[in-house]
Amino acid sequence: MSNRRKRSIPTRNVNNIVLEQLLAKDSFDESDFSEIDDSDDFSDNVSEDCTVRPSSDLESDGNIPASANSCHALKWSTCVMIPRQRYDFTGTPGRKVDVSDTTDPLQYFELFFTEELVSKITSETNAQAALLASKPPGPRGFPRMDKWKDTDNDELKVFFAVMLLQRIVQKPELEMFWSTRPLLDTPYLRQIMTGERFLLLLRCLHFVNNHSISTGQSKAQVSMQKIKPVFDFLVNKFSTVYTPNRNIAVNESLMLFKGQLALRQYIPMKRAQCGLKLYVLCESQSGYVWNALVHTGPSMNLKNSADGLKSSCIVLTLVSDLLGQGYCVFIGNFYTSPMLFRELHQNRTDAVGTACLNTKQMPIDLKKRIAKGTTAARFYDELMALKWYDKKEVIMLSTFHSDTVIEVDCRNGKKTKKPCVIVDYNKNMGAVDLADQMLASYPTECKRHKFWYKKFFRHLLNITVLNSYILFKKDNPEHTISHVNFRLTLIERMLEKHHKPGQQHLRGRPCSDDVTPLRLSGRHFPKSIPPTSGKQNPTGRCKVCCSHNKDGKKIRRETRYFCEKCDVPLCVVPCFEIYHTKKYY
Repeated sequence: MSNRRKRSIPTRNVNNIVLEQLLAKDSFDESDFSEIDDSDDFSDNVSEDCTVRPSSDLESDGNIPASANSCHALKWSTCVMIPRQRYDFTGTPGRKVDVSDTTDPLQYFELFFTEELVSKITSETNAQAALLASKPPGPRGFPRMDKWKDTDNDELKVFFAVMLLQRIVQKPELEMFWSTRPLLDTPYLRQIMTGERFLLLLRCLHFVNNHSISTGQSKAQVSMQKIKPVFDFLVNKFSTVYTPNRNIAVNESLMLFKGQLALRQYIPMKRAQCGLKLYVLCESQSGYVWNALVHTGPSMNLKNSADGLKSSCIVLTLVSDLLGQGYCVFIGNFYTSPMLFRELHQNRTDAVGTACLNTKQMPIDLKKRIAKGTTAARFYDELMALKWYDKKEVIMLSTFHSDTVIEVDCRNGKKTKKPCVIVDYNKNMGAVDLADQMLASYPTECKRHKFWYKKFFRHLLNITVLNSYILFKKDNPEHTISHVNFRLTLIERMLEKHHKPGQQHLRGRPCSDDVTPLRLSGRHFPKSIPPTSGKQNPTGRCKVCCSHNKDGKKIRRETRYFCEKCDVPLCVVPCFEIYHTKKYY
């Protein structure tokens, strides 16, 4: 017996019949609605290609008046009522902050990560370290707080550089980055910062004083206050440093997090599926992240919309600073509604998006089946609703397109016909996914992290580097630097400017596991240890002799010879042969 759940189809009740009769009239008043029973919901059959919006995300916000949801039914027509044209673009896209050297990646990064932000993080980190040091170490406490020394802006920037480097030279565990085992050895990283200091900084990294967090809000909003000042600062910098081009896109982005968190959301269509959800506005051409909102539940601080839908409020909040300039926003069917598009159009902003026929004010007659490869369109003032049947039915809504069909090239070399609105949508909608793809190549955020806000800070750091790279490429179009080389150059510049010689410790004890992979194979020859400036005939401790004990004491024997390939001092006889033939000597 099949376990597949059958999809229930709403029956055509009396309310549906009364509503259809009212919509057929040219005019009606409030008395006509007296026959409608308020206890029932008005529902239509949902087409196969439509996604029903979750009621928790689409309920009207408490700040929106109830009268905003009441609007008369739109009378869609099969013919164009007004000429289809776009608004003139009056914006001034480009970088708004001066950069003295456009070939220096560090200057682009510091447009966002300013001294003001780093100083705030430094003070909060030192305060958190003092708080942790004052607590008695418990059975599961952090045992090295007695070695803490207050950090400064330079050391913290070196710490950020190490974070970025760890996602390019990836290893499964943090401790492996400082391992001296030959298979894992990364000697340059040990010269930058010790593993003990890195773990201390990571443990004490903090952004907000816990006593300043207010508790009279929802759990999600209380959790968000852990990182909110840094998030707001960076998003404000993203918006003020650069103005996007005409075409922009709004979509969701998800940062993977599987721990206990009130902010956690589930989006099955995303690669991460479970984690922290952001509503992101990106430039369609480059993927530059211009604005973002974190999903914190029904109590989000959003702009009011005419239809009262939370999805419409999110779009209006993200594009509020770009209204009235002739921008065109591309959105998915979660946000698309005729009332939102009309409101955007009244603010001199065009909109294009996929839609669902069960959305309010959409033309009902488009639910009729059409032949494969054909289109059907309905018009109302500036709006056009189009249905196209390719592999499945696709519904589009636009404020300036017509139902024109153009010929485009396919992947197999053939040509096919597509509506112009779908071609433009496919070209400009993937900006948020493009940004996510570039961020996923070098994920600064670790897969596992105990504290969600520290992982989210790594995610913000990753977005900042991506935006810096996009601005660098825009100012240097002839430069062929790749994304990874830009990150490496940025890390080198951060270390060159902010690293101090005293930040690394002296060399500690060597690794006890010195099983060099090529020690037991290859061609090895003894050579004299080369002279140094302080000693004409230098010697070294024999690796084999000094690994044994005599009468409970370590043997210390000096030799003037070494293996150049293994870089190990060895006695010529018999230690040289023993070292290169026995795994355990």
